[in-house]
Parts: sequence; C-alpha cells; structure tokens
Amino acid sequence: MTDARAPGSRLLDYRGAVALVVANTIGTGVFTTSGFALADLGSPERVLLAWLLGGIYALAGVAIYADLAMRFPRSGGEYEFLRQTLHPALGTVAGWISLVAGFSSPIAAAALGAQLYIARAFSLELALPWIATALTLVLGLMHAFAPRAGVRFQNAAVLIKIVAILIFIGFGAVHTGDGSFPEAPSEAAPFSILALGGALVWITYAYSGWNAAVYVTGEVEGGGGAVRRALYSGTLLVTALYLGVSAVILFSAPPSALSGVAESGAVAARAFGGPRAEQALSSLIALALLTSASSMLLSGPRVYAQMARDGALPAVFGRLQGEHPRMAVLAQTAICLVIISSAGLRSLLEFAGVSLSLSAGAVVVGWLRQEFSKRSRPRPLLLAAAVLFLVATMGIACAGVVLRPLSVAAAILLICFGLAAHYGAAMRKSKARSASDTQQSDQSWTF
Repeated sequence: MTDARAPGSRLLDYRGAVALVVANTIGTGVFTTSGFALADLGSPERVLLAWLLGGIYALAGVAIYADLAMRFPRSGGEYEFLRQTLHPALGTVAGWISLVAGFSSPIAAAALGAQLYIARAFSLELALPWIATALTLVLGLMHAFAPRAGVRFQNAAVLIKIVAILIFIGFGAVHTGDGSFPEAPSEAAPFSILALGGALVWITYAYSGWNAAVYVTGEVEGGGGAVRRALYSGTLLVTALYLGVSAVILFSAPPSALSGVAESGAVAARAFGGPRAEQALSSLIALALLTSASSMLLSGPRVYAQMARDGALPAVFGRLQGEHPRMAVLAQTAICLVIISSAGLRSLLEFAGVSLSLSAGAVVVGWLRQEFSKRSRPRPLLLAAAVLFLVATMGIACAGVVLRPLSVAAAILLICFGLAAHYGAAMRKSKARSASDTQQSDQSWTF
C-alpha cells in the first residue's frame, strides 16, 4: 500500500529519525547498567568488552531490521514484521510486548531514573515518585496535543545531550590519562560465560532503542530507505558514545564503589570532579532519560494505532487527530503512570531486557524464513548477522532463565496473554461474521 500524503507532510525527516534512535537508546541503560554489570563480571575490562559485544549485537539486529523496513514500509516495528513473516498471532504478541515491555516499562524506568538523578543533583529526599509522575504526564500531554512541538523539543534536547556527553567523555579522558583514577583490584573473579550472559541482559536493554525508527516508518520522509540509513547511523553513534561513557565511569572510581549501584554515573563524576561534577552529570543524565521517555511516547503509540486499525487492539487506540494517534498517546501515558507507582527500577530493567530480546529474536527468525523461501541464494553478510543475533539472543535467554527467572516467567506470561488476546479477537470476529451471514440468509428467505 502506498502512502498518499504529500512530501513534507510526514512528522519526521532523516535527521529526526536519527535523533529518534539516539534519544530512544541513550536513556536509563548506559548511566545505570555499568554498576549492575560490574557486580556480575567483577572487572571494568570485562564490562567494557560486554558493552562492545552489545554494540555488535545491536548492529547485527540493525542489518535485519533495515532490510525488513525496506520490504514493509509501514509503522509498527516487530508487530508489522512478525505479522508479515511468521504469523499474525505472533505479530499480536509482539505488539503486546511493545506495549508493556517495549515502551511502557522503559518509559517508566526512564522517568524513575530521571527522578533518581534529579534528586541527586539537587539533594532532594523523595519518598514517592512524584517527579517521575509529573515528567511522564507533561511529556504525554505534549505528544498528544502538540506533536510537532514534541519533535522539536526532542531534536534540540538530543543535540544538547550528545554535546554534553562528548564533554563528559573528554573531561573524563583527561583524568584517566593523568593516572589519578583508582585502579581495579589485581585479583578478579574467574571469567564466567554465564555471568557475561547475565550482564548482557542489562546491556542489550541499554541498546534496545536501536530499532526505534522502524516503529514510525510511515511517518518518516523517504520511508524504508531513510529508516535504514537512520538505523545504521544512530546505532554506530550510540555504540561509540556508550564505549566512551562506560570507560569514564568504570575507571573513575573503585569497583567497590560502583558495583551494583544504579547511580554509577553520578558516583563516577563525584570521584573525578567532586560535588559540582556530580551535580552537572546528574543533570545531564536526567536530560538523557527525559529524551528517552519522550522518544518512546512518540514512537510507541504508532504501534498501538496500527494494531487497532488491524483489529488487534480496541478501535479507540486507532483514532487519529489529523495524522497523530492522540488517544493511543494518552493511553500509553496512563499505563506508564500505573507502572511508575507500582514497580521498581531494577525489576523493570530485567523484565524489559528479557522480553525485548525474545521479540527481536523472533523477528530475525521470520526474516530467515522469508530469505530462504524467496531467494535461491541467501545474502551471506545478512545471513551472518542473523545467525550472530540469534545465537546471542539464545545465550541471553538461557542466562536469563538461570539468573533472572522471575523476569523470564513474566515475559512468558506476557506472551501467553498476547496469544490469548489474538485468538480471542479472532473468535469474536468469527462470531460476528457468522451472525452477519445468518442475518443475510434469513433476509434472503423473506418475501
């Protein structure tokens, strides 16, 4: 199906799509994950290796998603891809994973993380998540009622964020080079593949925004081609920034001060720059988390609107104000507010990391199915990327079963709920068609 809208009428251009990828990806993860990964792996060098592997994993996924975006240039992401390549039921499951784990949980995690760093920057004592609630509400209302203003805010904030991160990396590199950083302990725990897999649950979540542009393909000038370029450009930029930020964090304070700590970025800044550096970095991280939440409130509702138009969600989610799914944005905001009031940051990160890895792995399986069914010669580079992505996903899933069983159980329950939702909707449609056919048959016998 072609898009009849005139050029220039879509919400995003190529630069906006790159900004969406960067904003969606650089959020809670990079500033909170290194401390958790350090607790799993035991040494900064191993954590940096895990960040590099996470970037390669993300780029392998980009290769497959970019190809699918060229084939299926509609908004929807995993929902659209799985409907087209495997089965509509799996598309519905992916849509529900996007609703709960792909957007709602990460938005809530980003808002809670922003509150954590705002409180640290301004020495606030907060017993309730009222800052996270207020931030989510303001962003949701902006994207619902002033979507173009929301895009302008996001693009400007992303630019500020990238410049500030580069300054942080440069400042930290100077201190790393002068030998003032404390050194890691000489004896580290033995290397464990299982521990690496467990750390990659955190780290792949931190990279999980690499696919952000595919959720809004129908809203991007240039369609699938522009989305393809944006995925590669945004992910390469994010990988470079992640390695730089993580190196500064990991080598700025003793591992004992960082291990298992959510605010590892702020701890690192205080170690090499004192209270003012901690305050400045905490403000930067809060901005990064804010843009992450904003980008997901922009892209997520496009998935639900597409699902509603296909009959996989209630029709109210598909109502448009012009070209913008206002009701889906408001519903997304409401769900996030509920999650903020009922869940903690660490549990949200674990659940989202496991669920999104499984969903992305299914997309790659669907791509492989089409690749082998429609081509006599599969493309070797893309095939290698698909195999790498699937092997890594299986390893992460196995580590999750051992180390994060509750998160895996929650992901399985969500998959079951998505399947039940799909077949329940199919049964209702079948009954409605049967009733309509019966009514028409009765009328045909009436004289």
